[in-house]
Parts: sequence; structure tokens; C-alpha cells
Amino acid sequence: MKRNCYAVCAFAAATLLTVTGCSGKKTVSGTGSSIKEITIAEDSQDGSLDPAGFALASWVSFSKLCSVPLLSYDKSGTEIMEAAESYTVSDDNLTWTFKLRPEGKWSDGSQVTAGDFINTVRRALDPSNSNSIYGEQLYVIAGAEAAGSGKGSLENVGVSAPDDLTLVFHLTAPCPYFKKLLALPVYYPSKAGVATAANQNWYKDPSTCLCNGAYKLAEFIQDQSITVEKNPYYYNKDKVLIEKIKIQYISDSQARIAAYESGEVNVVTGLPDYIETKYAGKPDLSIWHMLTTTALLPNEKVKPLDDVRVRQALALALNRTDICTAMGKNYEPSYSWVPKYMMSNSGSSYYSDERPAPYTEDTVKAQQLLAAAGFPGGKGFPVLTYIYPGNDKDAILAQAVQAQLKKNLGIDIKLQAQEQQVYNATRRDRTFELLRFGWTADFNDPINYLSLFTSDSSLNWGNVNDSAYDELISKTNNDMIPSGRNEDLHKASDLLLRDKCYIIPIETMHYIGLRTPSITGITYNDKDEAYYRFADIK
Repeated sequence: MKRNCYAVCAFAAATLLTVTGCSGKKTVSGTGSSIKEITIAEDSQDGSLDPAGFALASWVSFSKLCSVPLLSYDKSGTEIMEAAESYTVSDDNLTWTFKLRPEGKWSDGSQVTAGDFINTVRRALDPSNSNSIYGEQLYVIAGAEAAGSGKGSLENVGVSAPDDLTLVFHLTAPCPYFKKLLALPVYYPSKAGVATAANQNWYKDPSTCLCNGAYKLAEFIQDQSITVEKNPYYYNKDKVLIEKIKIQYISDSQARIAAYESGEVNVVTGLPDYIETKYAGKPDLSIWHMLTTTALLPNEKVKPLDDVRVRQALALALNRTDICTAMGKNYEPSYSWVPKYMMSNSGSSYYSDERPAPYTEDTVKAQQLLAAAGFPGGKGFPVLTYIYPGNDKDAILAQAVQAQLKKNLGIDIKLQAQEQQVYNATRRDRTFELLRFGWTADFNDPINYLSLFTSDSSLNWGNVNDSAYDELISKTNNDMIPSGRNEDLHKASDLLLRDKCYIIPIETMHYIGLRTPSITGITYNDKDEAYYRFADIK
């Protein structure tokens, strides 16, 4: 899932305020007091802020400021206790018990309880009203799959609260990556009795959008901005130095650059590659890898994409180096669906480097495969539509894919750009033929990518239905021995990419950003994502 965050300097609209440059600090005239404000700008509002709902990029950015999970990981992979102060695991690895912080409060001053975590779990599983995209990631919990499919009771799901500060998960089987799952929205708390199915827009109202993180919601303006302010009940409030942060949606990258260079913006990311050259050696420049892959997703229910030979032809016909050159020097070819820079669980190497590439580009073989499928030289091949989000980089990618498939296979592809919310709906409803599909890691394990294509996954937008693949993924989910599990993960990768071409990876990238050097105190998680909850600006 693409998640690009941008921080922007806030403006004073009132005449009583004077702005001190682009520091984000505002001084109230005549009082001598000052508050610090910044804005985090994103390209568009993407999904809701409900952890039990359609939680995409907007929720992730909001949660980094306003919500904390049971535990998290820093950049080195070290655990950080967040809403929980401790946990224990039973000898059989089936029961996980978390003790919550007594000082953990919601933004209205009420206690964060185990029931609030259960509230999210049950709402995410409730088949009568849930639109959660991560509900199936709860299926490691006993009874969760039955409840989520409508065959069991929500009350029988294996998550319980012996008391307000004790949260217990009972798993169906040992899960080697259970702690990593806690980074997903469905494992975050939402206030019981307030965040309810009856009021699905609770998160848009500051009075009902209660937060247990460093900040709380102050204002929600649909498709324009979200403003948060310091949460006085946050247990670590003394470390929160910036009083107000605005999340504003700025879709055009050139507008973001202009805003930075005119002094209006503190931080921008997702910038074109010329910025890397222009700002080389300057303290403003920030570059980092994120765990992300962009791919071509065929819909298995669309003919002739249901023919593996056609999918293999598409995969072999694309020259990824040329595509990345067209997109910019911060893009690089990728043949692995699991991100190129995701570390392996079995050692210090990258997962994608542990095996040879699943295939090499081969135009001649691609043409032979297409001919064997009944379309020699592309004759008779239907005009398929390739759908992608309407932004400049995805437009370049789309045009490159279109040109190469015409040149190398003789087939015509129609391009259709869609506004982000429309694109999300198209993807979710699976009403596409070919789709630009990008995913950024939600948690640091290859299963986060590979599990998307099991037949029962709600994120299986390509309609893959392969029992052999399902069996491999099931095996990896129950193997507590890292070396054996890693081997099966690679077998699943080979089937997904080399043997069946259910997904066609194209590129990964490093991110280019600009940040005012006076911003300090930024922290990073194990996915190298920036957190501004303890930042300062001078």
C-alpha cells in the first residue's frame, strides 16, 4: 500500500498571530507565549480512520500521531512497549497475555481497557457491517475465521479481558509472526461504546474520535485536511513538543516542491529524481528505502488472463530497466513481489537475494508463449484496459507498459487513469482487467505480501484460487522453526511468480524528500517510516 507522508509548515489566518518564518512556530502577539505547529501533507485522502474499517494510507499517517498499538519496533528491530507494559507467552505458543499500562488514557481522560482492543477485533470481524481490509489477519485467533465468515459467534472469538488491564489472545495454532501482526489496524484499540457500527463516521467528529496516542483529533474536513493537537492524557505527553499538526492533502508533486522552496513547507517526500541531484550535499535532502513493490496485477477471471501462458508472456515481455529509466533514477527493477529491501527472517540478508530471480526478461520466449496461447504476433488478442491512479509517475509507468507490450507482443492496451478513491473502489470491487498494484509493508515479514493471494484473502483482488499455493502459505503460518519456514516462503514465492505469474513485479524505489534541517527528534520504525510524534522544530 503506498504511504507517502509530507510535513508542511502551517499558516496563521488570524491577525493576532505572527509567523516566525517556516519554523512552524507561531507567537501570539501581546502574550509572549508561543505554540509550535507543522502540517503533514499527503497526496490524497485514502481510506478511513477507523482501524476496523477500510484503513489505508490516511489511517497509517493518522495512527502514527494519534494511536498506539500494544507494542511496536524501532528502526533496529528492538521492541517498544506502547499501550502494553508487558506480555507473556504460554509454553505451547497459543496464549498471549498483554498487561496494559495503568496510565494509558483516551483523549477524554478515560482508561484504555482491554475491551477497547476487543471492540476493534469484533467490529473488524462482524460480517454484517465490517468493511475491514485486514479482518483476515485476525484469523490466527481461535474462532475468528468462523466469526468473520458468519459461521460462528463474535463472542466465541479467542480474545478476552480477565480484567480491564489484561488482554488475552488465544490462537488456533502457533504463529511465528504474531507480534508483527500487532502493527496492523485491526489490532489497535477503538473506544468501546463510542466507535460502533451504528455510527460508522465516528472518526470524523473530534468528540467521538477518541485517541490514545500523542495527539487527538481537532478537525476533520473530508478530502481536504485533518488537524490534530497534543493529547494531554497521553502517558508520554512530556516528550510531545509540537502542539498542533495538520495533515493536508496536496496531490501535485511540483506544488509540494514549490511550497518547500518558497518557505511554506517543512517536509516533502515522494519527489522526482531531479531533486536528488539538485539538493545533493545539502542538509535538506533525505533519502531512504521503504519496503514497497509496484506490479502489474492481472484479473484471473478475465479472459485471456486466466491462461498462465498469457501472464508469463506479459511478465517476460517487460523491460524493467527501460521502464525504471523512464520513471527516474530513484526507481530500480524488481522481480520479487516481497520487497527487495525486506530483511529475511533467517539471517541478515535480504529475502529477495536468497534465491535467483524467478525469471529473466525474454522477448522471444514471451512471443512463443503468446502464440501457444492462440495469439501469434498478438493477432486476435482483445484490447485490455490497464487501470492506474491518476498521478504523474503512474502515468509514466502505464505508458511504458503500453508501449512495450505493443512493441514486444503486438498487443494493444488501453490506459485509464482514475482518481484515488475511484481507483480504490475499482480495486476493491475487482472490476478491472489489468491493474497497477502497489503495496508497502504493513509489518516486517514476507507473509505480509504472500498472504494477499490466498483464495480466502479479502485482499486477493486478482481472484487467485490455487490450492497448492494455499497449502504452502498455511504451512509457513504454522512453522515456528525459522529456517524451515523461510524455505516454504520461497517455495510460495516461486509458485506465485515463476510458475503461475499471478502477480508481475516491475519496480521498487528509494524515496526522495526535502526536510527543513531545523526539525529534530524524528524517529523511525522497523519499516524506516518517519514518526513526528516526538519531533521538535526550532
